[in-house]
Amino acid sequence: MIAPRAWMFLLLAVAILAGNQVWLSHLRYELSLGSQKLAAEQEAIKLETSTLRLEIASLTRPDRLREYARSTLGMAPPRPMQVLHP
Repeated sequence: MIAPRAWMFLLLAVAILAGNQVWLSHLRYELSLGSQKLAAEQEAIKLETSTLRLEIASLTRPDRLREYARSTLGMAPPRPMQVLHP
């Protein structure tokens, strides 16, 4: 027969192991939530990057830049006397 002290030790060990199992399950759950949150944030950033690249492409079109330079900055194509040849 096992002594009462051994039963107490066994019961304490089982309780500690069970508590650790609950704690590990909680950690896995929290990490899973964090991972899902980061994945969603990554997708949002990819979408924003795609949108910004499209906007850059639109803003740097040569015809748009030409029109902006003419209307806003008062620029015009150079006249033949303004072009220097080395």
